[in-house]
Amino acid sequence: MLGRGTATGQLGFKVVVPPVMRVLQVTALQDGYEYRIWTNTRSAVFNGREYRFSRVGEYTLKVPSSPQGVYLVHGL
Repeated sequence: MLGRGTATGQLGFKVVVPPVMRVLQVTALQDGYEYRIWTNTRSAVFNGREYRFSRVGEYTLKVPSSPQGVYLVHGL
């Protein structure tokens, strides 16, 4: 019969979530700083030291002070 047949197709989705880290609060301590952060990553590097997390969400980190200042690197 004309006009009768089958068709197949495939549809895929890819979601890219960029890494996000927000510093919510910084508290000065005698020997460094306490950072309250929220992140959607599983690790972050403060002053060359890597901090690993069990899940995404809010964390409190105690970071020793550095004479050069604080720098932050985050990734997946």
